Amino acid sequence: MLGWPMTAPLSAEEPVAQGARVATCTAPDLRSLFERHYASVWRLLRRFGVQPSQVDDATQEVFWVAARRLADIQAGREQAFLYGIALRVALNERRRAKSAAWLVTTDLSSIDLPDESTTPEGALEQQQARALLDRVLEQLSIELRTVFVMYELEGLEVRQIAEIEGIPNGTASSRLRRAREEFAASARRVRATSGECGAVER
Repeated sequence: MLGWPMTAPLSAEEPVAQGARVATCTAPDLRSLFERHYASVWRLLRRFGVQPSQVDDATQEVFWVAARRLADIQAGREQAFLYGIALRVALNERRRAKSAAWLVTTDLSSIDLPDESTTPEGALEQQQARALLDRVLEQLSIELRTVFVMYELEGLEVRQIAEIEGIPNGTASSRLRRAREEFAASARRVRATSGECGAVER
C-alpha cells in the first residue's frame, strides 16, 4: 500500500481534486502525482474495463510503477506518462482475468457516489446514463475503446494518444473516427434492447 488514504473519487465522471497542488520542482514528487492524478487514473482504469473489485489495487500499481520511474517523467507530461502505465496495467488485469471481453459492471451505485449538490432524481439519471455508457463501451474492440476513452472521456489530444500507444498520429485519428462510428451504432443497439431513449453520458 502507498501509505495514504485510497478512496474512489466522488464521481467517476467529475472527480473532486483532493489537495491538488502544482509541483514546483522539475522532477515530479510521488505524493504530488498521487494527489493530482489519482482520480483520473482510477476513472481511466475503470473505463478500460478493470473490474470494480480490482480498480483500487490497479490504481496503486500504476503509482508503484511511476514511483520506480520518477526520473523518466518529464515536467508537464505527467498525465500522459501515467495514462500509458494505466493502459498496460489494465491489459495485464485483462490477461489475469482470462476474459475475452472488457466487462464493466453496470451497477455503479457502489462505486459512483453522486455529487452532494445533485438531487436524488438527478443522481439516478446520472447512474443510469453511466451504466448505459459502460454497456456501449463493452461493444468496442480494445483498440477502438482505448482511443475513444482517452479522447472523448479524458480529453487527451490525438497526438498524446498516439504517443501513449506508440502509433502514428494518422492511425490514432483513423481509430478515433472508427470508434465514434461504432460507438454511435452500439448506442443505438443498446438503447433499442434496453428501452433507453435518453442520451449516453460521457
